[in-house]
Amino acid sequence: MLRFSVCVFSLAALLVLGVGADAQGQKKAKVKNNQMVTGTIKTVDTEKSVLVINQKVKNETVDRELSITEDVEFQVGAQTATGSKGIELIQNRVGASVKVKCDKDVNVLKVTVK
Repeated sequence: MLRFSVCVFSLAALLVLGVGADAQGQKKAKVKNNQMVTGTIKTVDTEKSVLVINQKVKNETVDRELSITEDVEFQVGAQTATGSKGIELIQNRVGASVKVKCDKDVNVLKVTVK
């Protein structure tokens, strides 16, 4: 009876430890799924809240159209803003270098203009 109890307890402990390790692995995977898009600003549409950038992919330059929501953070030099106020900051910056941080579903999280 004692051996049986020890075996059951050991199996339960292994199961709990295995589930905890798997949850930590999934959290790390979510963080790594963020993407960074770099390029230059092609157009800024403040009315539609759309940013189009030229991005180099291998030997080609492609246009990447990104929708801007109100929670997108903008950093232009020392200035910071969010949403529509942020897109107004970059309105006259056509041709400037830009880094755009996106989540795994390519939703824009942060725009940084150099």
